[in-house]
This record gives sequence, C-alpha cells and structure tokens, in this order.
Amino acid sequence: MSKTKKNNVVNFPEKLNSGDREVEAIVFAAAEPLDIETIESRVSKKVDVLKTLEKLQKFYANRGFNLICISKKWSFRTAENLSNLMSQQKKC
Repeated sequence: MSKTKKNNVVNFPEKLNSGDREVEAIVFAAAEPLDIETIESRVSKKVDVLKTLEKLQKFYANRGFNLICISKKWSFRTAENLSNLMSQQKKC
C-alpha cells in the first residue's frame, strides 16, 4: 500500500455562515440574474453582499455550475466545459 503524500490532502470548502447561505439561496432560486441591491433588499441582516458573492464565486469555481457576474448581475450557470451536456440534438 502506498503512503499518501502531505500534498494529496483533500481541502474541504470553508463553512458558510448564515448570511452566506441566505445570499446563496436567493441567487440560486432567482428566475433571472440579480444585482447587488436586489440581493441586499432580500437578506435578513446586514451582509457584505459583494464580499459574499466573491466568496461563493470561488467556492463554485470548480463545480458543475458556477456563480457568474454579467453586467453587474449575478446568477448560477452550468460550467462552461459542461455546457454540451445541456444541449439536445434532433434528427429530422
């Protein structure tokens, strides 16, 4: 049996606090991309929404879906390298 090297340690994501979870839930459930002001109006307490979005963006960077910002609006999207799984091809 081979020994595991110190550099082969799995790094689990840091724990999300309640404010992070609220922002995550709001963006995830939104029918359309949201701007920071809209998100701020929906969280239950004072949260640095931009900082939280940037934290979540890093958290989701290597997952099947990513948190992205386009034209100052935030949304979750399928990871670019997996987008081919979302298309259907039909033959006539």
